Amino acid sequence: MDEPKRGRGRPKGSKDDKTTTKKIRLKPTPKTAKEIFKKEYRDLELIAVYGVDEFTEELIRYLWTDMSKTFFVTDPVEQRAANLTRSIGSLPYSLHRYKALPPQGWIEEGIFPVIIVAERCWEAVNKLPNPEKVELVCLSHWDNK
Repeated sequence: MDEPKRGRGRPKGSKDDKTTTKKIRLKPTPKTAKEIFKKEYRDLELIAVYGVDEFTEELIRYLWTDMSKTFFVTDPVEQRAANLTRSIGSLPYSLHRYKALPPQGWIEEGIFPVIIVAERCWEAVNKLPNPEKVELVCLSHWDNK
């Protein structure tokens, strides 16, 4: 009945088993994805965005203060691109660096060398013919390194 009280935590002398510990990979967030993109594509001046989502909007807002960047945006749902245009129009600096275009021909004609694709458009865009070998990037699919 009078068992000694055990203190908090692990008993002294116990060790971690290294085989059971696993590194947890976090999913990318809009904040981490935009920083990784800026580091990997620092020389890219034409920022082409196919599909508007939280990641792409955060990237545009993040890169907006860099006056050397020009933004081209499209979305199969026209209203999403219009809403983004409205919110970007309220930011400081010139809106002449921002253009909303229709989605036809972006991949097939190779208008842009690199296109950032929203996750909800990823499957549809990958099914399109890509004869010009346009590089497609989905910010929400990146691994944190």
